[in-house]
Amino acid sequence: MSALRGTVLAGACAALAMLGAAARAQQMMLAPLPPERPFDLDLQTKPGVPAIVVVPQPPVEASLTTTPSPTLAQPDDDEGPEWPQRTPGQAGEEPAFDPDEKPDKPGISTDPGTSIACLPPVLKDILGRISDKYGAVKVTSTWRPPWRARRGSYHKRCEAMDFRVPGIRPRTVLEWARALPEVGGHKVYWNGLIHIDTGPRRPW
Repeated sequence: MSALRGTVLAGACAALAMLGAAARAQQMMLAPLPPERPFDLDLQTKPGVPAIVVVPQPPVEASLTTTPSPTLAQPDDDEGPEWPQRTPGQAGEEPAFDPDEKPDKPGISTDPGTSIACLPPVLKDILGRISDKYGAVKVTSTWRPPWRARRGSYHKRCEAMDFRVPGIRPRTVLEWARALPEVGGHKVYWNGLIHIDTGPRRPW
């Protein structure tokens, strides 16, 4: 009798285990599907929509893919291409600037979201001298988080500033500023922004 009871009990346990497994499987099957992708990674389109054409890019030369030295500052993404070095008398286009642009106010001003509070005293002093010389200076960038600055950039330590002087040719401002012994790295970009940092004195 006890053997029969044990067999029945074992069968009931097995049945309960199977029911539990079936319930778990059903729960797994009832899980919601993930939402559709917002874009098609396979570049397939819906009927009636023009096909997406991917233009093949030319191969990049090995010399252009070398990693820059971490000790040298690199231009940041929003500064645009560098203004190439020019020799005296060499013809060429100047960086962008508007000769009729008027400053928002005299003295030092900043773009929204930009602060000069973190700048070291030497850069604040340079800004003051530029403002005294030209009447106004507009700072567009100082500190940047690491994901917005290139490797070796002094912006990550708030030891660099990008600025422009409304209505004044950028090359004129840079040539005057780099005569100051306190100026370290200096550069002007095609969009007219001037960069000065506390690093080694260099026009990189």
